[in-house]
Amino acid sequence: MCQRYEGVLTPNRPESERGVNSPRPCCFGADRVPLRSYHRGVLISLLIVLFVAALAAVVVLTVRYRRLDSDVDRILGRLEIASSSEVSSRALYRGVRGLERRLEESEQTMSRLQAIAEQSDIGLVIAAEAGEVVYANPAAQKVLSGRLGDAVAGTRIVALLERVQRTGIEEDLELDLYTPTRKIVGLRAVPLTERDGVGGAVGYIQDLSGRRRVEAMRRDFLTNAGHEMKTPIGALSVLAETIAETEDPEIRRRLAGRMRTEANRMAHVVDDILMLADIESLETPYEPVPIRRVVDEAVARAQPAASERGVTIEVGGAGFDTIVDGNVEHLVSAIANLLDNAVKYTDPDRDSTVEIEVSSDQGSVTITVRDQGIGIGGEHIDRVFERFYRVDRGRNRSSGGTGLGLSIVNNVVRTHGGSVEVESVPAEGSVFRITLPERKEGSDAGSDH
Repeated sequence: MCQRYEGVLTPNRPESERGVNSPRPCCFGADRVPLRSYHRGVLISLLIVLFVAALAAVVVLTVRYRRLDSDVDRILGRLEIASSSEVSSRALYRGVRGLERRLEESEQTMSRLQAIAEQSDIGLVIAAEAGEVVYANPAAQKVLSGRLGDAVAGTRIVALLERVQRTGIEEDLELDLYTPTRKIVGLRAVPLTERDGVGGAVGYIQDLSGRRRVEAMRRDFLTNAGHEMKTPIGALSVLAETIAETEDPEIRRRLAGRMRTEANRMAHVVDDILMLADIESLETPYEPVPIRRVVDEAVARAQPAASERGVTIEVGGAGFDTIVDGNVEHLVSAIANLLDNAVKYTDPDRDSTVEIEVSSDQGSVTITVRDQGIGIGGEHIDRVFERFYRVDRGRNRSSGGTGLGLSIVNNVVRTHGGSVEVESVPAEGSVFRITLPERKEGSDAGSDH
């Protein structure tokens, strides 16, 4: 340490060398300038060290932040890629599942269509572009592998398929075959058109025999009905003109009787047509019907004509207590028509007896009508139940028949779930048998059929 004496700085001396009056050294107050400078230097050095340390910390933190930010960006990028991949995977999964569902639906639809085709009575043939048959349902296979008429139809449908693939125009063909009975077959070929042309063809094979037969029957019915109505109307017109021109009371009386007969004949035709329409409508309710009631009413209807011709109607059998479900009026009409025909065609000069017999066996009842009339030739047996069909047209008209009687019988029996048979020998007579099911216990009376 140093001391200041009168402005002179001298080194420290031992206290023994000082005098009594020597001043004591002073280290406080305004004279502390050297110590303050020292402390300031130390403080500055410390601040510099702290600043450098803080700066280094900032640099380190900056570097670490940048690394962390890079890592975060990298992680976020990976998350984004993972998220995008997951979304894409989910979208792809949904798309695949949708395709699977559509494929399943398509397979189900194809299975249904194939089942329908397998059960169809219409033959279905599919040919590839080269003309080769790639599919044929059972109905078509029966024709393609058949013989005689079926073989002809099979050859023609294959030829049609080849032709429509060349022309691109669908074609229809109707074949009239005999196998050995007559059979009408309809063929149709349709090309399968694609963007780049015809890619195959579909063929249809259909038996049109029933349809053509129904169409022929309809035409015959309209023609015959018109003729049956026109004949009495024409007769009435002529008779009316004759009555208007004559003054003779006897002639007028006789012509009036003829007019009444023709009017009745026309009324019978109308009644029979309406009866057929009612029978075929299948809208009349059924009820329990005693067979005895049916037979009694039918005999009562036929009795006047039988008495007029001198024909006896004999009733017998042991099945009169049987009950069936049916329509009384229809059943009575059927039996009455059989009796009416038997009376009309019985020869009065021979055994003029018509027999009706009722029997029951094993849940069914049979009603048999037998006559000793002119009989029916074998060539007519299959057609006697057709509408307006007459074995002897001249005799039938003269007897007042409409040609609808046996058709009514057939329709009534069929709608009641029964059957009708006929046996006949020309010049000896005929036998008609109607078989109906008996009423079952607990069946609903009054139900529609």
